[in-house]
Amino acid sequence: MSTAEIEEFEDAVIELGPRPLVILGSSLSPDGLYGAALTLLPTAHDYVMNDLYERTPDGWRDHGGGNGDIQWSALGDEGRGVLAFGGEAPADASVARVSYEGREHKVPIRHGHFFFVAWDTPYEENPVVQTFE
Repeated sequence: MSTAEIEEFEDAVIELGPRPLVILGSSLSPDGLYGAALTLLPTAHDYVMNDLYERTPDGWRDHGGGNGDIQWSALGDEGRGVLAFGGEAPADASVARVSYEGREHKVPIRHGHFFFVAWDTPYEENPVVQTFE
């Protein structure tokens, strides 16, 4: 996905959410029909939300979610979906190394948090932060 598409999605998340809202991380599905966002509400004692959004002909709409940490949502009938995993990072970290499905992923730190998203996954295991850099 292009930077412009991510920026458009993040702008929509901010418009849909309570204010003020800080985007900690985001990801768009490969087909562009879904987006995941980890957000923080400073006015609610820095409450972290992990939400899924769906693109409609009229724009983005909330498709469910919950509080931070691990969130898995089914996207279809085949038992596959999206796994979103976020959390706090040490103050000096710029990257989290997350292990999932036998692979290690470098995940950038944004506003002191990491946000890892796996699309089209059956969610058979939990992702694990191996280390921060």
